[in-house]
Amino acid sequence: MRNFITHNRDVILTIIGIFIAIISLVFTIWQGKEQIRHNHISVEPRMNAYFSNDTRKNQWGIYIINNGMGTAFIKKISVTVDGQEVEAVNDNVFVGAVKALGLDYNCFVIGGPRPNDSFKVGEEIFHIEDRETGSQCAKDRLLLKWASQAPHKLDFVIDIQSIYGDKFRYIYSLNKQAAL
Repeated sequence: MRNFITHNRDVILTIIGIFIAIISLVFTIWQGKEQIRHNHISVEPRMNAYFSNDTRKNQWGIYIINNGMGTAFIKKISVTVDGQEVEAVNDNVFVGAVKALGLDYNCFVIGGPRPNDSFKVGEEIFHIEDRETGSQCAKDRLLLKWASQAPHKLDFVIDIQSIYGDKFRYIYSLNKQAAL
């Protein structure tokens, strides 16, 4: 055995070197794939919508914020009222939602992102917000609050995409974002 090792020392060292190189190559490929996966997760947008009546912040309405670490690109927005999809009015589905709920749209400022808008990290915008019109809109404000907290009454779904093209869907009634 000793004689075999002595005579074939160069061949054995070459085989061991090739084996170590193959292990290093496999590890490098695995590490590269993990880095790519980490990069996708680290710039994932995280949407969160909620109803707020915080007078300290002068907020009264339905708001959405991107709590994630990456920009969200809006791909599609759909709103349902009483389980029926709402048609956009003046290219805004939230105007359609206010109309479908039977609310006076003069009582509210209506916004929200549109398809192809970007939503930067930490950005918070309103979908439907009180216009501070006084007591003539009190009933409409309460109806909006009730509808926003009743998933069968008012719901919306926003399909978004990350900077890497990863797709997600946020559902207001579940307050949940899931990968598509």
